[in-house]
Amino acid sequence: MELGTSPSSKVSTASLLSWIADDAEARAHLEIREWKHIVAWAHANTVDQPDEAATVRDGFLDTGIPIAGPGAPLVSEFALMELIAVLGRTPDGGRLYVGKILECAWRLPELYTAVLDNKLAPWRAMRIAELTHPLTQRAAAWVDHQLAIAVESVTWAQIDRLVTEAIARFDPERAEAERRKRADQRRFTITGADNGLVYVDALMDAADGHDLNQTITRRAHLLGQLGDTDSLDVRRSKAAGELARQDLSLDLLIADPDTEPPRRVRRPGLVAQPVGWSSFRAA
Repeated sequence: MELGTSPSSKVSTASLLSWIADDAEARAHLEIREWKHIVAWAHANTVDQPDEAATVRDGFLDTGIPIAGPGAPLVSEFALMELIAVLGRTPDGGRLYVGKILECAWRLPELYTAVLDNKLAPWRAMRIAELTHPLTQRAAAWVDHQLAIAVESVTWAQIDRLVTEAIARFDPERAEAERRKRADQRRFTITGADNGLVYVDALMDAADGHDLNQTITRRAHLLGQLGDTDSLDVRRSKAAGELARQDLSLDLLIADPDTEPPRRVRRPGLVAQPVGWSSFRAA
């Protein structure tokens, strides 16, 4: 039934919702059918042999290109351009779209089956395919199997954790490289602000951050026991300052750059404290 165009046409809300539901179901069916057709197209346009990886077609070089992760087929570049044109997508967007479908069909077969069975929305499967694309074939297969167990209820946070675990299990070299890359981003910066205050921003190793937090927390509680009535946040700020002053009181770096290498000299000193408090001498 078609909705009338006359302003006087009256259609019940129930009828409209029914039509919308039918349209949504039809779209989902068409999207799944498109997936099946694209997978069939990939089977027909796969470059299987190394000597087929580059062939001349109409005077141009046709190369088999990877658009999904390891283990997915190379497809004819010319055939892919034709497919993207038929889909009405941009070259980059179409390549990504087809690549995600091939990622699911070849490297995430259990999730692909869930899509065909209407148990997993295609857009969710494609987003998972984005995450698994860089993984090794074994890592992707492991993620696929783990997700298939509870595909309808898994959260994105759980998916991220699974991908991270898969990298650690099946690609330790990449896991170590990513760990080093994250470590290279560590920083500890202090920037000036008005009214005698500064901002502190840091990205630290987890163990270092944990120890620093525990130390500052203990000192902040001690300040409260000694009579400091400021809020916990303020006392934590003071505790961080005490740590810095204690370090300054311990030793000095002395060196004559022209005659000797740097050397440390122990120097006792007093840690600054609020007026009226007991003095704490550095150990």
